[in-house]
Amino acid sequence: MNRRLVLVLIWGLGVMSAAQCSLFQEDLCRVRLSLVDSKTGKPVPGVIRCFVQGQEEAVPIHGLLERGQGVGSVALQQLGKRPPRRPIHDWYVLSGPSEVTLPKKPLRLEAFSGLETEMASLEVDLGQRNRASLTLPLESFSQIKEKKWFGGNTHLHLFRLEPEEADRYLSTIPAADRLEVLFTSYLIRPSEDADYITNRYPIGDLPRFDSTGVLVNQGEEHRHNLTPWSGGYGHVMLLNIKNLIRPVSIGPGITGTGTDGIPLQQGIDEAHRQGGTAIWCHNDFGLERVVNFVLGKVDAQNIFDGLSLEDYPQFEDTFYHYLNAGLKVPFSTGTDWFLFDLARAYTRVAEPLGIASWLEALQQGRSFITNGPLFHFLVEDQSIGDTVSLRSPGEVGIEGRVSGRVDFGHLELIHNGRVVDHIPSQATGEHYSAELKKMFRVEEPGWLALRVSGQADSEYGLPIFGHTSAIYLEVEGKSIRQPAAVDHLRREIQEARTTVADEALFATPEERKRVLDIYDQGLAALEK
Repeated sequence: MNRRLVLVLIWGLGVMSAAQCSLFQEDLCRVRLSLVDSKTGKPVPGVIRCFVQGQEEAVPIHGLLERGQGVGSVALQQLGKRPPRRPIHDWYVLSGPSEVTLPKKPLRLEAFSGLETEMASLEVDLGQRNRASLTLPLESFSQIKEKKWFGGNTHLHLFRLEPEEADRYLSTIPAADRLEVLFTSYLIRPSEDADYITNRYPIGDLPRFDSTGVLVNQGEEHRHNLTPWSGGYGHVMLLNIKNLIRPVSIGPGITGTGTDGIPLQQGIDEAHRQGGTAIWCHNDFGLERVVNFVLGKVDAQNIFDGLSLEDYPQFEDTFYHYLNAGLKVPFSTGTDWFLFDLARAYTRVAEPLGIASWLEALQQGRSFITNGPLFHFLVEDQSIGDTVSLRSPGEVGIEGRVSGRVDFGHLELIHNGRVVDHIPSQATGEHYSAELKKMFRVEEPGWLALRVSGQADSEYGLPIFGHTSAIYLEVEGKSIRQPAAVDHLRREIQEARTTVADEALFATPEERKRVLDIYDQGLAALEK
């Protein structure tokens, strides 16, 4: 092929590329997008998605960060598979007024901010427009923040991002989700932790994100596995600590070296010496879980952190046993790998909001967990986490309410682990609500809580859940202690001790004794 023909071909390809680029530009409209508070008119952060009218598949919004960045990537990337597309990938983060490009077609836009606003929608025809300015006002149906309830995520790692990408993620997405508190954590898994970008943040508060309105604190995930990707002593979040607690990960099953001779309780105790908080991870995961709750070592329980409620045991199978045995276990939650859902724990903070005051409220049980529904719950004017003391059996007044953008099905009243009332949700404007007001007869010590039950999914494609921590009931100075629940916890500790004795690797009799003594102490404490 002669040189002149080559030049002609190159010129032709250039003309075609320019023509395609021009055609692409002609098919797109430059749009300035804004989300504002419907009452004040002030810009608010949130998320937005776009459809061509009459079509069900969302179209990309060029110029904004995809809300689902990283979601579904961890386990599937490790297997060399492409993550499936979920509804979260249709949404984009709008931190403030921004210029984007959208198709020159009749469009429908939808947007929301956190859990407290209704879904806003706007239909517009951009068919003949090169530029446009569109504003979606967001209507709030809850003033939960004004009532001193603040949402936090207690468990987050980021994976396979560049440092600037991680900074952008944490500077935009938590604020768009309207979180007030967020805990990232240092995590060790030697085969892969070079990719754990959140490990590069220093332990403690991260003031670089304060301007977003979200308080961010870097803690530690302290963990043990008997074998890779399987059970072991468990995982526990050590938050608001001053220094990294070593070893971060324990046991040859996760580190490839050493023995199983260090219990998680050792790291938990060190976190408390540093003024930190210990939150157990992953529902019922971990052999050391029950004994640490019985011994009062753990401050709260993370529920549904890392998977959806479909993948975990239900409340009745695990947490209600704690409460019925007389333990006070506050509920918490997070998302583990990336913010894959709107899941968070709300705590009622009596003093100015800070990392320490938010965690203190959690430790005191002033919390509820949710990825949608927002709760109000009083028993005899006492709120979540409080104790109602009765001199003798009698009636108590209950006031419960839940509201949410997505239909949550039913509001349920739980007494000592049993559903004793349920109220169906009702459409209230563009959201759903249910209210419960009644007198309830209390014959014995126990606890009360609210939860929701339904079949709907969140906007990001995961089943809706919501559950308050307990309000405790004392009768004649006594707290609940059901023998069946105590027996259940006793069996769990005994079975865990047997597993550790049979399967854990110890270098010396002293190591073995140090670990097994914890289970013996737990059994002794349970008998008191």
